[in-house]
Amino acid sequence: MSTNNLPHWDLESIFSSSKDFEKAISDVSLLCSKAKKEIGEHRALKCVIDTLNSILSLYQTINSYAEASLSTDTTNPLYIKEQGMADELGLCVQEVMTLFGANIKSYQSEFSDPELSEYSYYLSHTLEESEHQMSLEEEKLASELMRSGSDAFERLYDAISSTAGNGKKTVIQLRGDATSPDRKLREESYYEELEVWKANALSLSYCLNSIKGTVLTLCKKRRWKSPLEESAFDSHISMEALDALIRTLEKNLPLFRRYFKVKARLLGLTSLDWFDLFAPLGSSEKRYSFEDARNIVVSCFGEFSPEMGEFAAKAFRENWIDAEPRKGKVGGAYDTSFHSAGVSRILANYDYSYDSVSTLAHELGHAYHDSVVMSEKAILADYPMTVAETASIFAETIVFRNVLKSADKDEAILLMDQFVGSAAQVCVDILSRFYFERSVFEKREDGELTSEDFCSLMLNSQEKTYGDSLKTKHEYMWAVKSHYYSTSFSYYNYPYAFGQLFALGLLARSQNDSDFACHYRDLLSVTGKLSADSVALKGGCDIKKDEFWQEGIDIIETYIKRLEESADNN
Repeated sequence: MSTNNLPHWDLESIFSSSKDFEKAISDVSLLCSKAKKEIGEHRALKCVIDTLNSILSLYQTINSYAEASLSTDTTNPLYIKEQGMADELGLCVQEVMTLFGANIKSYQSEFSDPELSEYSYYLSHTLEESEHQMSLEEEKLASELMRSGSDAFERLYDAISSTAGNGKKTVIQLRGDATSPDRKLREESYYEELEVWKANALSLSYCLNSIKGTVLTLCKKRRWKSPLEESAFDSHISMEALDALIRTLEKNLPLFRRYFKVKARLLGLTSLDWFDLFAPLGSSEKRYSFEDARNIVVSCFGEFSPEMGEFAAKAFRENWIDAEPRKGKVGGAYDTSFHSAGVSRILANYDYSYDSVSTLAHELGHAYHDSVVMSEKAILADYPMTVAETASIFAETIVFRNVLKSADKDEAILLMDQFVGSAAQVCVDILSRFYFERSVFEKREDGELTSEDFCSLMLNSQEKTYGDSLKTKHEYMWAVKSHYYSTSFSYYNYPYAFGQLFALGLLARSQNDSDFACHYRDLLSVTGKLSADSVALKGGCDIKKDEFWQEGIDIIETYIKRLEESADNN
């Protein structure tokens, strides 16, 4: 435990020592050699799949452990070394998976093996992916170069963003002030944050140029039409479904601008500035201890599903959560699973606000999803970003709706604002990030961009989404969001909008289904076995139709209307 009673997670149950960690790496290396031999000798597909499952289960645990360790102390030499070892092992694993992909066509006659029926979607998806694969030597070289190239720039970004500050506060702490009821503090911290990003903009622009340039080069070599097409494929979502989602977000921008304007009224302002977006509404200044958060999440989860409630209790009881913000620790929050160990861990930066409670619920939603698929073999437990965000947003919405029931008037205003504000981030800010990333790829085709270019593109994207509902924008959001700094997955944004609206659509259906908790669990259990479109159809949702996405928006609108009524009555 930390000195202020916010817990640090326990990773010793994953690997009790560096020796155990290194032994696991050796085991995966041997398994990789075994897999290469099996593929080279064209052993039965079932045999190869079994070996791949063993590799991926242990490697995923190794990589999650290294990333989890480093994310809590980005300057620790041991953690840096272990991450390097995991990255090196990743090259070996990637080589095996590339070799399998290159040979997948020769296994087509075995796709119908009854023992492989659950792998039907995975095999067809891998077959399609093989059409976009470079030669084995090119893929191997790309992996090796990425480690010392774009992946290194991603690590540099993490190191800069987790330690940068103004001498008094880190940039993460400055961003945390955005939720303060003190408008002067919010404004001061906002401008100080901009100065910190400006001071680091040159380094970060080099990082982003390298990463996006690498993506474009590999995209062309692999014969993708665009990074967006590749991202949609990796997300297991059809372009038709993605287009329907984006159209719905664009159509509803006026609705969210209504929300920004009513929030300004409730704050006693003529219009919002960027630093007002997360300002708390109402007179309630309630703070939530970590124990409060535990009780709320466990209770709300349990009311929806006893199994889900017990799972959350176990996560708190067994010290799965690292909650204390501290220097060297990355910002934000995430969940990571350890397949071979059958557990998860959650990183958070707890600040005693309701938002932090909601964040814990969000990440525990991810972890619950992990627990549902953990009994599957590693290949079938690997699900895409789209459906991953569904489970997390579903979980935080469960908590919101339950807490709102017992809230007084002032607390209800605050809670509804945080819910709608979060939805606005997912639907409006995410759309601006989508526009930004698309424009960066378009401009990067013609050469490198300056930090001023990135700022200009970001402001333009925010203008298209927020419009006149905000007086000031945030030109350095390209430096804030770590998701841009990934070579392996571009457009790390629309899956959040997918998750938000899909989760709300599922919640709407739960009202008339007394056994919905079981049906929900069944839906989560197949997320590694089907496309996102097919998973949605299993839940009775056609995500290629705008009408489905609008159902989720309509739920958000009910709370916007309630906030407007509150403003009218003030």
